[in-house]
Amino acid sequence: MDLELGAVECFVAVTAQRHFGRAAAALGISVSAVTKRIQRLEADLGVPLIERDSGGFLGLTAAGQRFVQVAPGLLRAVQTARFAAVGEPDTTLRLAVPAGVGVVAPLLPAALATLELALRHTHPGVAVESVPTPFPRLKPDLLSSAVDLVLTFGASAEPLVQSTRLSQIYRVGLVSAGHPLGRRRTVPVEEFAQLPMLLNPELPDDYMLPFVLADVRPLTEATLVPIDASNTAHVAQRILLGREVTVVPVALTANLPPELKRIGLTGVPPTYYYTHHRRDDVRPELRTAIELMADFTDSISRAALALDR
Repeated sequence: MDLELGAVECFVAVTAQRHFGRAAAALGISVSAVTKRIQRLEADLGVPLIERDSGGFLGLTAAGQRFVQVAPGLLRAVQTARFAAVGEPDTTLRLAVPAGVGVVAPLLPAALATLELALRHTHPGVAVESVPTPFPRLKPDLLSSAVDLVLTFGASAEPLVQSTRLSQIYRVGLVSAGHPLGRRRTVPVEEFAQLPMLLNPELPDDYMLPFVLADVRPLTEATLVPIDASNTAHVAQRILLGREVTVVPVALTANLPPELKRIGLTGVPPTYYYTHHRRDDVRPELRTAIELMADFTDSISRAALALDR
């Protein structure tokens, strides 16, 4: 069986964007071309991958959910092989993402692959490397040039770092299934803010404050429980014990185990994703990547929100 790589790219893009038109725009081709390529991919595989309605994309079939887990890796392997044949890429942008995030955000690899495809449309010689980075290393690794771009949750006060605001973060509560709030779909944010909440004191305020609801009530009135967590999986393991709660972006709740529950928070103030990069890094491909990150963060949020519909 031969798979057309362009068709796989289209599938990954539609999955990340959850929309045929936005995927076509990201890839620089027509909606008709995207539709035909995905139809050809489904015919080659012998199974439907995408559920459709009158508006286009409705969701993924069971086969599509399985295929999206491996499709981005297939594209990366082909890109690696291409660079091996013709030489190294002109430049590689290393994007730091919080370690462990893929455990609860299974569509993240597809969204990252779409970001790389869109970036290469403008800068053909660019590769994007996703670097899982422990929470405390996000800023140090950026300043040491171990990574070039950090996806994070607030503006940095570091004078050597340039912050760029992206799309809105949709914050939700995360509790264990056995928690008293485990059966509720929504909770007023002021009520949720009264619960014992996890805090990693090693993290900078620009990363931590949105998730201890510092914009809802003074931290002096909060019950904050210190935790030494270096990745998202560590936080989830602590929540499973049922004594504390946390706040996370909705994008990190697309693959929760049944032992964890996400709770909608009503009245939560708006906050935003940010990228951080070194102020002296003025590469045009980096600027393009930052511009694309707004669509990237918005797409992973929409994908997670759609699970409730």
